[in-house]
Amino acid sequence: MATTNHVPRLTGLVALICVSLVGCSLGSNERLELTAKALSKAADECLLDVRDRNFKYETSPNCASLKTLSMQYAEAGGFRPDTPAKYELIAAEARATAWAARATSASGRALTIW
Repeated sequence: MATTNHVPRLTGLVALICVSLVGCSLGSNERLELTAKALSKAADECLLDVRDRNFKYETSPNCASLKTLSMQYAEAGGFRPDTPAKYELIAAEARATAWAARATSASGRALTIW
């Protein structure tokens, strides 16, 4: 049972490693899709950490991974006017989820997410 509790905490880290390892060998849309989905998964896990697992935003490994994942998404072609809408929607939902996690955390620190 103890290992089950650690699995969600490592999701962002695993996604980060996977994106880093395979990112260079993928086509641009494949890399964009992979990074958008990794960002989305990490944001979802970040919110779960803060809301359900009693982490603060600053101490959640999933929340901590969002900055790097968002940079990888940008490097893959995200956050640009010509980014395909389906990937921008995934990233926008991840951003909204990250903000929800940040607000839920109520850490008393300045609000920043990435």
